[in-house]
Amino acid sequence: MSRSRCLVVAAAAVSFLLPLAAQVPSGGVLAGAPAAILVDGGLPGSTDVQTRVHKNGFVGPTSALPAAAHPADLQAVFTSLGVVIDFDVDDLSTGRDDVLFAGDGTTAVPPSSWGVLQFSLRNGAVGDATSGGPRIVQQALEGDVGAALFSWILPGSTVPLPLVGRTERSHSRRELGLPLAGALEVDGLDVPLVLGLEQGALAVTDPNFAALVPTTPAIYFTVSHATRGQVPPSWWLFGSAMTAPSGASILRTQRNPASGQWSVPQVFVPYFVLGLGQDEDIDGLAYDQAREMLLFSCTGFARDQLLVFDLGSDGPPGPQDAKLPNGGGKVSEKIGKADNDDVDAVCTLDPRIGSIGAPPPAGDDFGSSCGTPVAGLLGVPQLHASAFRRRVGNQNLFDSWLVGWPPLTGQGNGIAVLFVTFDPDLTLYPFSIQLRDPADVLPGNPIQASVVVPDLQGFQVTFRWAAMDLALTEIAEAWPQRVFL
Repeated sequence: MSRSRCLVVAAAAVSFLLPLAAQVPSGGVLAGAPAAILVDGGLPGSTDVQTRVHKNGFVGPTSALPAAAHPADLQAVFTSLGVVIDFDVDDLSTGRDDVLFAGDGTTAVPPSSWGVLQFSLRNGAVGDATSGGPRIVQQALEGDVGAALFSWILPGSTVPLPLVGRTERSHSRRELGLPLAGALEVDGLDVPLVLGLEQGALAVTDPNFAALVPTTPAIYFTVSHATRGQVPPSWWLFGSAMTAPSGASILRTQRNPASGQWSVPQVFVPYFVLGLGQDEDIDGLAYDQAREMLLFSCTGFARDQLLVFDLGSDGPPGPQDAKLPNGGGKVSEKIGKADNDDVDAVCTLDPRIGSIGAPPPAGDDFGSSCGTPVAGLLGVPQLHASAFRRRVGNQNLFDSWLVGWPPLTGQGNGIAVLFVTFDPDLTLYPFSIQLRDPADVLPGNPIQASVVVPDLQGFQVTFRWAAMDLALTEIAEAWPQRVFL
């Protein structure tokens, strides 16, 4: 029996034995982040092309995008066009990904920036603890690896070194609000759609949500090789030329800024321009419209699982393996997946998302929407924290979370304290004190505090969480999160 099959069998057996308390908490900079996902097979009342939205936090079911104002939801788009949806969408992108790679496939994180790769895997993944850490292996043992999201900070990022190149589970199946029964897979992922500084487009639709939406919104997507024949023939036009149906071609629909209507999809990039064969199948897609860069994954293992293609230059022909500089190896070999683990969806983020070149906070929408990890005050932090902007009515807030227990005293009654510092001053201002709940059904007992963002903006603030047992014998710090209010 092969090593991979042995691990699959072991994972299936152990998943029935693991008590909930033994499960590993989510962590990393994207823990609790909002996310737009596609669910393979769909959920009751929807198809697998419907964009399901996970809002800020760790609990609550996913929801559809608001029905009004022509949302960026493929199911709604196709329905408005009178199309019968009997085909599968593999992944989508709104063009707001930040593909921090050069044309030759090497990572290229801008100075003073940081980038993070978020991804999902197909069911059956087993992970490889020798690269990226044991997180995927642990999730495989829990039995629902295909319904989880993982994050990996790119080398070269300006964040504390212990966080770089380490894979974390950012969202569990329960935290995504997905049904706990059945073999689900998250096979589509886009975070910029629902993460960002308050934007007029979606705020008009639903003041509880804000999205980074370009002037002419677009949705880029691929369909599965198996169902390409069910796609309307007119969609395979590339310019004025008809192309052969292919799961390796990238399709696009655009929203008319005046009417708000979405266009009939057509081919954005055909398979042959990408250097792929007609019978290949792109199942993970991230597109950076500003840089004209693609990061994608193909079904199967004839190629590397993470590929880069530069649409904007005369770079090397064909897709390039995503890799680290100076012979540092392939990214797919560093994120903690095993050789035969299939990447199902990808998304990439950069602190300078939506930036027009101004220094933060004016040109740093991502930093104004998501906390950036910084060094701790008590050595190397041992717990996880995250922070994300939220809008309610006419009010902006930052939600910040602490996840995890002091490592020595472990799970039990304790206290969580949030301090705020106004950088560069390190004076600690207590903001929230809460009791820990050892009976929480969510591993790590995520604790939340919300900070109202004042109208006077421009402050650089750091959220600093600490957790301690009731006897105060151990104090554990979480990774501080710096934001721009």
